[in-house]
Amino acid sequence: MTMDGAFRVIAAVTTDTVRGALAAQGLIDDVGLRLGELMTGAVLLRETTQPARRVQVSLRDRHGGTLVADALPDGANRGIANPGSDEPVEAAGDHLLKVHYTLPNGALHQGVIGVPDGEDMSAALMRYLHQSEQILSMTGVAALPGPDGVRVAGGYVIQLLPEATREVIDVMTDHVGTLEPIAHLLEGRAPTPELLIATIMGDLEHQELARSPLHFGCTCSEARVMGSILTLPEDEIASILAGDPLEVRCDACGRGYVVEPEDLRDFRAMRAGGARA
Repeated sequence: MTMDGAFRVIAAVTTDTVRGALAAQGLIDDVGLRLGELMTGAVLLRETTQPARRVQVSLRDRHGGTLVADALPDGANRGIANPGSDEPVEAAGDHLLKVHYTLPNGALHQGVIGVPDGEDMSAALMRYLHQSEQILSMTGVAALPGPDGVRVAGGYVIQLLPEATREVIDVMTDHVGTLEPIAHLLEGRAPTPELLIATIMGDLEHQELARSPLHFGCTCSEARVMGSILTLPEDEIASILAGDPLEVRCDACGRGYVVEPEDLRDFRAMRAGGARA
């Protein structure tokens, strides 16, 4: 944050995190880059709006294909291309951007904006913050292609705070207007969050308030898998219990689980006993 309380800058370099997600999804094309930008955006939105809560951001194309990015408070992040479907997702064309998170009072927040064909993720995030969060900002997000799907990914949010005067706003706007595009900064003089913030701040005095770790991770577990199976119709559960071990793969991280019928039976009995208690 600037010492005068005019601006807050949040920056993230998400290259390794995005690579983990793209490897799990098997994406090395433009859709993978779009997912990388969405994951970066989810990180920045969580830190800007609800840093202590999970924020989920989705981008849906006109045919229903969807990219989903989850940003968790512990720094874990995951991305999924069209969960539950093998249909392709369009990288170009009109999209809907949706942001979900839980408010401190327990209510569910959902913000939705249209993203017209040709608008990049930077502009979409800036419009979302303005329209749904009433936050004035300047944003930059980029993911560039590489051998592992992406060679660099990252971004920033410059948040205008109530203490900002017209004079300092003009100074910041003029300075940011002279900077290279975010993709060039990440590959050039600002390859780390610290250098990215310093470059954005320029001559404005500022102090670091916090930093957060980032990594590719997932919320899946054997218990979650078995819990999902038990939501199936009773006849399907009975068939699974009477059959061979069931192999399940997590859509997000690619981890495989083998559910033994006996383990599922014990898990169901344990849940039933807990519910009665």
